[in-house]
Amino acid sequence: MTTGRFLRNPAAPSFPCRPRGCLKKAEGEAYREALSFLGQCRRWGMKLGLENMELLAQAVGSPQDGLHFLHIAGTNGKGSTASFLAAALRAAGYRVGLYTSPHLCTVRERIQIDGAMATQRQFTRWIRTVQAAIGTLERKHPGFSPTFFEVLTAAALLAFRQAEVDWVIWETGLGGRLDATNIVRPEACVITTIGIEHTAQLGDSLSEIAREKAGILKPGVPVVVGVVPEEARKAIEERAAQIGSPLLAIGRTAAEPWDGREACQRVRIDGQRFVLGLLGEHQLHNAACAYAVLRLPIFLGKPLPRKSIRAGFRAVRWPGRFQVWKRSPLWILDGAHNPQAAEALLHAWRTCFGGRSYHLVFAVLRDKDFRALAAVLARQAHRVSLVRLATERGLDPVRLVECFPSVPSRVYGCWREARADLAEDPGPVLVAGSLFLVGEVLADQPGFDPGLEFNELLEPSHADSHGSL
Repeated sequence: MTTGRFLRNPAAPSFPCRPRGCLKKAEGEAYREALSFLGQCRRWGMKLGLENMELLAQAVGSPQDGLHFLHIAGTNGKGSTASFLAAALRAAGYRVGLYTSPHLCTVRERIQIDGAMATQRQFTRWIRTVQAAIGTLERKHPGFSPTFFEVLTAAALLAFRQAEVDWVIWETGLGGRLDATNIVRPEACVITTIGIEHTAQLGDSLSEIAREKAGILKPGVPVVVGVVPEEARKAIEERAAQIGSPLLAIGRTAAEPWDGREACQRVRIDGQRFVLGLLGEHQLHNAACAYAVLRLPIFLGKPLPRKSIRAGFRAVRWPGRFQVWKRSPLWILDGAHNPQAAEALLHAWRTCFGGRSYHLVFAVLRDKDFRALAAVLARQAHRVSLVRLATERGLDPVRLVECFPSVPSRVYGCWREARADLAEDPGPVLVAGSLFLVGEVLADQPGFDPGLEFNELLEPSHADSHGSL
């Protein structure tokens, strides 16, 4: 395996004659320009299909060729399963690329190498390379317009190829069959969960959605299937049988009662003891998916050693997933943004804290099933703070008041406005409904990376006023 560092692109910009202060300023400006360019790509919205992605990958040198992928799809649990896989592989000494979405505080979180997100300079270099390729394609194919996600996917492929990673943990964006990530041939696939989501794009039933997710399956490539409804499982089994993809179920799982002293849980997976760095029964299921993959004989012809799996599972951290952010008073952050995730969150809360009620801090994006989501989270709330998100995609919190008819609620114009009132709250406090909200809370700390302040450049209306690279 390789242990090399990032390879320098000789075409990348450098500033050898500038003082350090000027260098940092130039890098910062270039980074903001890269974000503005990505924001302009938002104008094209969401386009399912592989033609653009295949053209773009080819234009940047087909960096996916020669990389080893573990491809993950599912309604919920993709990011956590990916984090378990990446942590275990790193513990075994492999160099690992991790591609996930969405991000919490900065878009650079989406592309990680050996647990570290990209620097501004690296990220800018990859985006510039992709933008140059887009310019060439626009001349050859008038009207060529890749989406925000397609550009980031191409940048991630470039990053992982240049870093010479041994394994890429590759999370789908939406669906699977027509998702931009589906241009690769993986060594194994995972389908974590299936629930009703994105019905306009994926279908109205569990079986239709499952068939779209199962579009990542490839002939002869094993697939691990997590805890899914029977209707969805049958659809996945049909697809696997049709193309000859070996289908594997996760092993039996059990968890010990949480003692409240550590932000981890002791569990059994397939008869083996593990300590997980993430809380909640749903995380046990995600870890079981990862374990099933890691025990496949695909790592130099053998399963990954259990010693490495144990070390990785214990060390894993994935912010915003039932995260114990503060203990006195108790604050839990969770990005649950659909009813299925909210049910898992509520189950985790009751497992850890019993019938203790919480002050719910809630925000949601416009395209989510906010009424069903709110109905689940309202069950144990004694008070609700409704927050306007910084993103233009956020739902007006005034519309959420009616979703909590029996719980006292208050509307806030932004997170920082809510923070002032929450400062003296005795807790417990549960922040949920959107990873965007969790990101705002996490970024609002002294000394935190100020990447969040540039996220507005990813919004189309702001990007239009900032120009492009």
